[in-house]
Amino acid sequence: MIHIERGSPPPGFEEKATELARRWGEARSRESKLTASTFRQRIRPELRAEAAELSKRFRRKCAFCEARMEHVQHPHIEHYRPKGRSEFEAYMFDWDNWLLSCGRCNESKWKHFPDCSGMPCLLDPAFDQPGQHLAFHRQDIEGLTERGRETVRLLGLDRPPLARERASWLVRVGSLLLLAACAKEKRVQSEARQLLIWCLQDDAPFAAMTRAWLSHEAPRLANPAQPHPRVSEADGLNRVARLVAEHRAETQQLI
Repeated sequence: MIHIERGSPPPGFEEKATELARRWGEARSRESKLTASTFRQRIRPELRAEAAELSKRFRRKCAFCEARMEHVQHPHIEHYRPKGRSEFEAYMFDWDNWLLSCGRCNESKWKHFPDCSGMPCLLDPAFDQPGQHLAFHRQDIEGLTERGRETVRLLGLDRPPLARERASWLVRVGSLLLLAACAKEKRVQSEARQLLIWCLQDDAPFAAMTRAWLSHEAPRLANPAQPHPRVSEADGLNRVARLVAEHRAETQQLI
């Protein structure tokens, strides 16, 4: 999990949110058993543009586990304060309560929103600094604080399938590091280094884990005296997969 700048609502959002809240109140008065989740499903098509903008701002990654989702499932508009609880229904159309979430994190969190010493236990990546509460040891995540530990538990951030995905990504990052240092062709070294820089950026999957691992394995790359120039994210995942696959035999010799 990394800190994310959600930014201000897109143009026209506040007016639309006010109108949808009004409709929600009217629908609830007509149907006493209508739930916020059911109403939200009814008007979901009306929020496609806002959902697309949210996805763009969250760089098409789950705000909690940092998995890239577009190839495996549709992103979910996640309500940090769960709309399924009556005390939080007023936040259903609050832009500052919206996050992007994968289905697994969304399902794990559900309506749970416990309190930790007067603060929400669940970390809000658009408000908190997750690095103060969470740490990585290769693919394994650890809560450093009560809120960090509860966030891991609530979201299942230590679930085995997710840990395997993180481990698989680290194998690719490790291959890039070998190629950047030792590839026979300078062109391959240069491309591998550029892709490593991309892997450190917010755009890339599992950036928090990657930064932690590279800070140990390649500290000057991970923590340069001057920030790296930004690397375009265009087709980053496929570029990493392609370079690693093309030079698999070479990296095996370097291990």
